[in-house]
Amino acid sequence: MSHIIEVEGLTKTFKGLKAVNNVSLFAEEGRITGMIGPNGAGKSTTFNMICGYYPPTSGRIRFRGQDITGKRAYEFADMGIARTFQIMKPLGNLSVLDNVASSAFFGRHKAKNITQAREIAEGILEFTGLAQKRNVLARSMGTPDQKRLEMARALATKPDMLFLDEVMAGLNPAETETAIDLIRRINSQGVTIFLIEHIMKAVVSLCEKVVVLHHGEKIAEGTPEQVMNDPYVMEVYLGVKKNA
Repeated sequence: MSHIIEVEGLTKTFKGLKAVNNVSLFAEEGRITGMIGPNGAGKSTTFNMICGYYPPTSGRIRFRGQDITGKRAYEFADMGIARTFQIMKPLGNLSVLDNVASSAFFGRHKAKNITQAREIAEGILEFTGLAQKRNVLARSMGTPDQKRLEMARALATKPDMLFLDEVMAGLNPAETETAIDLIRRINSQGVTIFLIEHIMKAVVSLCEKVVVLHHGEKIAEGTPEQVMNDPYVMEVYLGVKKNA
């Protein structure tokens, strides 16, 4: 299995404070990789560097073997990379359909006109379960639907790799199950997924590999079972000491 993303020695310093320190990791193409850690562990900062929103202070990022360190965020869609954001920012005064259609003008297979963009959007709304809300204004929807809209907008760029930043935060158990099912279906379409998540049920259910950050450093990596049985992870993430 080939590595679609490779990160080597990634470090980010803000005004002398190291938010991320010497993190190296990779994601295998076609798989679902997870990143966990306590609040403030550096997860979103790492995502933001990998996706071009923050330039790393040091370190390298490669996508399919190509060095993409320092590329701008807007260039990523053309490479086949999309992401969601922890804080949803839909185009509030546009309908759900037009929110997704607007994203279809980005990526490697850009829509040529609004008719084609809306056709792409209609298909994605069916796929993500938002079709019945196509004419609803995005700002009037609740958290679960806005989270799903965030994924739908990313999918409209037809990515090969999708970064998901806490798309299940704030969802109840039934909504979480729906989100897990959608992520599985996205992955089954051949999209590689890298996700940050606090809901451990989702991490264990979805991920084949998990990376654990703590105080900006990688402290563990392995299958969900390996990671959750690591004594140090149990101490820093779950607050328990094994055999204590």
